[in-house]
Formats: sequence, structure tokens, C-alpha cells
Amino acid sequence: MNLVKKYPYVITDLDGKIAGKGYLINPETYEALQTYQLASNYHLFLASGRLDLMAKEYFAKLKIKTPIISCNGALIRDSLTNEILYQQPLPQALALAVLTNAIEGNVDHIVYTANMVYGHPGSSRIAFMLKYNAQLDNDNYRIPIDTETDYVSLLKNNEIEVLKILFPFNSSAELEQVQAIYQPFKNAVDGVFSQKDLFDIQALNINKGNAFKKLCALKGYDPQQFIFYGDNYNDLELAKIVGYTVAMGNSVLELKKIANTTTMTVTDNGVREHLFTEVLSKEQLAEFLPQVKNVFK
Repeated sequence: MNLVKKYPYVITDLDGKIAGKGYLINPETYEALQTYQLASNYHLFLASGRLDLMAKEYFAKLKIKTPIISCNGALIRDSLTNEILYQQPLPQALALAVLTNAIEGNVDHIVYTANMVYGHPGSSRIAFMLKYNAQLDNDNYRIPIDTETDYVSLLKNNEIEVLKILFPFNSSAELEQVQAIYQPFKNAVDGVFSQKDLFDIQALNINKGNAFKKLCALKGYDPQQFIFYGDNYNDLELAKIVGYTVAMGNSVLELKKIANTTTMTVTDNGVREHLFTEVLSKEQLAEFLPQVKNVFK
């Protein structure tokens, strides 16, 4: 099959699709995506629950030249100029109310803004991000993290706008605490699982699908010309509007039900498998795969 003829663009989420544990991308998956970049003239798009500044390593190594959807669609930023094309923060009063409940209940949480990730130094997710930063060999790729500033005061003083509040949890009891925070606001905000152990609270009607529609309107793209790789609940709305959806082998059942096909898991390099067997032709692989090491040094 040569799907790239009908679908000249690919848009993919990060975690659970191309990135596995520890925010790391398998070298073979990198190679496949880099081959696609050459064959398609850099038509790879990224749409993530993460803040885009948490994935600078990928942008550089994949030579991303397209706008990036991040924070589940609350932010669209030009990858080349860093211009913010669109953003939709949580209303200040709602963000303050959610954060107040989280702090009073001693519930682990992280705050995403367009330029910074704020959190408590004891947060499990902050520790995860700091560990990722520590193993990087290029300081420019580091996630911008602030564990010292009083972000609630910044919010009260209109010095920051909150794009997303992330709640990590490691047990059903912790999830119940998170849901107790979410429930009073469920009609005024959007809540979604971005991973099996992460729950996000954002402005109402924020999702990757709506952000993708805005991006297509801004730049003149046809959503039906895109292949999408997804795996979780925060991918459902985007999966419904693209031309061809590929569910990862590790996807939630709800996504597999609406996908055009299912590939292997992220651990088994499912994106690479699908790109090399279904998207690119044998001729394209023969031409561009040998060029990868020279172009992506």
C-alpha cells in the first residue's frame, strides 16, 4: 500500500505513539519518521497533551517545520518562529478554584502555561521531568520547570494564564481525589485522561480535534488528507475528523473502534511498522531511508 498518495500528511501524538517510557523515542522509530520527513517534504505534524516546550528534543531531531498542537489543543505554536497562533487558557476564576481545592486537599498537580511548567518539588511528575532533563546532552532541550515560584499568586495577579492543570495518580484512591476536584466544575471545564495515570483539566471545548480544525482553517489544510496515530482518550476528537486514523496496539478500546486500522504497540515500534508497510512505497524507502543518516546528523 502507498497511503501517502491519498494522505500526504501525518499527524501524531507523542506519548504512547512514538515516545515510550521516560519520554524516549526508539532510534528505529526516529529513523522511520525521519524517512517520512524526507519522502513527504517535511509534512509531519505533532499534536500532544504535553506542552510543546517539553518536546524540543523531538522537534530538532525530526526537523519539524509545521505548527504544533499542544496541551490537548489549548495551544498552537509555529515551530519555526515560535509565534503563538492560538491559545485558550482556563478562565482565571476556574483555574484558581481548581488549584485551591488541589492544594487544600494535598493532591499532586502540575500547571502548564505557554512558557513554563509549574509544580511542587515533591510532585511525582515533576521528578519524572527533572529526570528526563538530567539525561539530556543538550541544555536547549530541557523542559522549563519552576518549582519555587508561587504560581497561585502569579495567577491572581494576572501574570500567567493556565492552559492545563495536570493531575498524576498512582492508585484508585488518588484517582478518586482527582475526580472529587473535577466534579464540581465538570460543566464548566473539560476533563480528559491523557494517559492511564494522568488526568487533565482545561477550558471547556478544548481538545485536539477542535484545535486541528482551527489550524486547518488558519493554514488551508484539508483534514481529510491526514493520517493520524493515536492511542488515548484525548485523541478521540482528532481521530474523528482526519482522513485515516491508525490506533496503536496499546490504544484504548474506544479509539480502536473508530480507527481505520490498528498497528503494533509503541514498544514494538508500531508507527515505524505502519509507515514502512502501509504509508511509504518501496521505492520511497529505497530512495530516502539511506539518506537519513546524512540529513539528520
